[in-house]
Amino acid sequence: FFTKTHNYHWNVKGKDFPQVHAATEEIYNQFAEIFDALAERIIQLGDTPYVTLKEVLDKAKIKEESKTSFKSKDVLESVLEDYKYFLKNFKKLSEVAAKENDTTTQGLADSQVAHLEKAIWMLNAQLA
Repeated sequence: FFTKTHNYHWNVKGKDFPQVHAATEEIYNQFAEIFDALAERIIQLGDTPYVTLKEVLDKAKIKEESKTSFKSKDVLESVLEDYKYFLKNFKKLSEVAAKENDTTTQGLADSQVAHLEKAIWMLNAQLA
């Protein structure tokens, strides 16, 4: 997702280029922080996060994007679908953490659920 949003950032075209260019930069910066927080939590729990591109690609569920030219509507629709995927999985993480009485992980997941629900609402409004 991090690489995909960089691709969108660099290669979006159209009259609303400045807005989508800025938005995709904000997205990949936010997700860099999210990924970092998740990796640190994994380590705190005694496990190891993925550290190679091969591991990441082998486990990836987000569809890669190899095109190098995008209309802004296509970028926003793609990000929306990925946000829905992340939302579903952060909700699952929250449920699992709650069952394990891991309030720290649950709080981390719940904060992302709130962020993603708002972002999805805003993208839907923009695409309407």
